[in-house]
Amino acid sequence: MVHNGKLLGRATLTAVLKPVVSPFADANYFATRVETSLQYPVKQDEWKSLLGSMMESTLTESDARENLKKWQPVRRHCRDFSKGGGLAFSGNQLRLYARVYARDLYQFGWQTNSDVGAQQVAFVLTLRASDDAPSIYNSTAQMLGNFVESAVINQEIEIENEV
Repeated sequence: MVHNGKLLGRATLTAVLKPVVSPFADANYFATRVETSLQYPVKQDEWKSLLGSMMESTLTESDARENLKKWQPVRRHCRDFSKGGGLAFSGNQLRLYARVYARDLYQFGWQTNSDVGAQQVAFVLTLRASDDAPSIYNSTAQMLGNFVESAVINQEIEIENEV
């Protein structure tokens, strides 16, 4: 995906949180949410986002709910790095950053966010080379080694529209 100092291709990061659900509200009231970002280093101890804005906590509540679907348990971030000739990228390191937030702690008898405990989140990172070459999967899986659970699903779906 890196050619001549430019990151080319497409990437998608999907995070699915198993949220804490309020016992006093209906099943669609989630008391926890996740923010996530795929990041790369720009300086020592400084990271910049490739995917995911992490803006849910910085916007006004109404804007974050309307534009970013702040309290939905599924986060999906996509980006095409091929546009404009690619993204300047000289590193060989990425990190997945995620943070869980909670609201209305009193419902559960919690005093602080640390009382919430560990949360279950599934992450799916999809990387595609600009030419759709399959070697991106093989080289990434080899580099990650035992740090990743791998699954490949190849399925073609044809949809016919008859009017």
